[in-house]
Amino acid sequence: MNQISRNRASMPAGTSVIVNQRSLEASNRRLAALLQAGMSVLDVGCASGAITRGIAERVGMDGKVTGIDVSERLIQEAKEHSDYLTNLEFEVADIYNLPYENTYDVITAARVLQWLSEPQKALEQMIGAVKPGGTLLVLDYNHEKIEWSPAPPDAFLHFYSAFLKWRQDSGMSNDIADQLVSCFEEAGLEHVIEDEQHEKTSRGDLDFENRIAIWAEVAESRGKQLVSDGYLTEEERMEAAVSYRTWAAQKATGMKMYLLAVEGKKPEQM
Repeated sequence: MNQISRNRASMPAGTSVIVNQRSLEASNRRLAALLQAGMSVLDVGCASGAITRGIAERVGMDGKVTGIDVSERLIQEAKEHSDYLTNLEFEVADIYNLPYENTYDVITAARVLQWLSEPQKALEQMIGAVKPGGTLLVLDYNHEKIEWSPAPPDAFLHFYSAFLKWRQDSGMSNDIADQLVSCFEEAGLEHVIEDEQHEKTSRGDLDFENRIAIWAEVAESRGKQLVSDGYLTEEERMEAAVSYRTWAAQKATGMKMYLLAVEGKKPEQM
């Protein structure tokens, strides 16, 4: 992972609000359906552990769950909110150098590979850590296929274009979701399955206001990184956030974020 992408992938203050709103059932439906009592599971890039706690609850006390993240701050936050789950542990670890071999029944990485400059290398590390016959499940976006109804303001679209370029210039793949099947097959996984998990919200949904606001929150948090790196001015960032919030409150009728879950089995002999 090059240093530029590592710096850009780090979660600035404020972005944990977004990930803390997620849950296993709502945010990783395929994983929720896959889990069974007694399984051992590694959650790679667990952030503050919101989904990881759901995993631990699902596999029960006979199961074992480990959440890892490269951020010491996020792992500490995860530990502080998880003392009640004795089958769950959190560790600081690097996805490019996992300290496990043939250890877990299921390994999952949700919305993680989108932030990597070397996703295939990360896949190889996760495959090494899953048991023979075990399952690797990756959930991720194609940011180039997002849909808004109607289109957001030009000021925000300018921000979004800069956001995609900022990511691309560091080696991240904006369309990683649509690359996953070929990545899995290239890595030697078997029985590769792709499942649409698009995140859709429409005006009238109970959580519409929170979900449609995600890109204002991105502009208000990660947008500061774009300013610091010279992709936007502070005025452009602020205009993007304010105009998007106004659009979301007054005009937005829906949004679809393109999200795929791809899973594969590790061969018994590999």
